[in-house]
Amino acid sequence: MDITYEKAISRLEEIVKKLESGSLSLEESLKLYEEGAELSLHCHKLLSEARLKIVKLNEDNKDE
Repeated sequence: MDITYEKAISRLEEIVKKLESGSLSLEESLKLYEEGAELSLHCHKLLSEARLKIVKLNEDNKDE
């Protein structure tokens, strides 16, 4: 998936609003839920990568 964290979060917010509206068919809801799950995993991955970079930077600074 090639989308920024900010765009993924924005899309997740849109999906939540649509799902909470209750106006979607079951099929539409399932498709949006699946997209949301993928976006959530993508965001988690990006955050994990950012944490690792911060840890590495902190370790590198301690060595100096």
